[in-house]
Amino acid sequence: MFPRINLIFFALALVFAGVSMAQNINEYTVERTESPLQIDGKLNEPAWDKAPLTGTFVIHSTGAPTMFPTQAKMLWDDQYIYIAFIMTDKDVWGEMTSWAPGDKCLCGEEVAEVFIDPDGDGLNYIEVEINPLKTVMDLVMSKEYAAGGKADLTWKFDGLVVGVWVDGTLNDLNDTDAKWVCELALPFKTMAFCAPSMNFPPKNGDIWRLNLYRYDYGRTGKKITELSAWNMTDNKRGFHAPDRFGRIIFAR
Repeated sequence: MFPRINLIFFALALVFAGVSMAQNINEYTVERTESPLQIDGKLNEPAWDKAPLTGTFVIHSTGAPTMFPTQAKMLWDDQYIYIAFIMTDKDVWGEMTSWAPGDKCLCGEEVAEVFIDPDGDGLNYIEVEINPLKTVMDLVMSKEYAAGGKADLTWKFDGLVVGVWVDGTLNDLNDTDAKWVCELALPFKTMAFCAPSMNFPPKNGDIWRLNLYRYDYGRTGKKITELSAWNMTDNKRGFHAPDRFGRIIFAR
């Protein structure tokens, strides 16, 4: 049996560890854009120039740095939240030109992923995956897999707009690419069902929970396979750890 003083220190250590974990959540202020964006992956508009970059993604389960950095930017207006992934990549590739329920997971190749849980309750959160061919896999999770959640693969993200730009040559093993950019316009009206108590579009100061991920697969000696996240998640639960999603704050 531990002496009383040791039990007290042990309890305090657990409390501080819990506080540290709770605080270790990335935040990003999403600025409002008043000018239209062309969703083509090139990020040429002045609004994107003003949008700050997120921190660099880390290996999702350990927090270690990646070999090929990924960062993102976000904006919003009354119709959409806009998300842009900027992914350093020496070999950009993709195979699936379409996806439907019953097909293999799109995450078997290179993808950018968004998980969205506006009210942060861990229920009915949205997952969207996009490969460099602009193929989309979209679904709703009833809750995380570790809690017995099920994926509704028949759900469609109506109104989603996708743009991809490759700085290099897609599916060419003979050259060395620089990066690929995935730009998304995600309509608020399609997401409103999953958080009925919240504002769609958001109001100034509203806070959402979401996370951004990347599957970077090495198929040659140019790179190794890395699974990375904007906010580090959990080794056991993988990407499906809603309590570990980042926080975004909508601002005007």
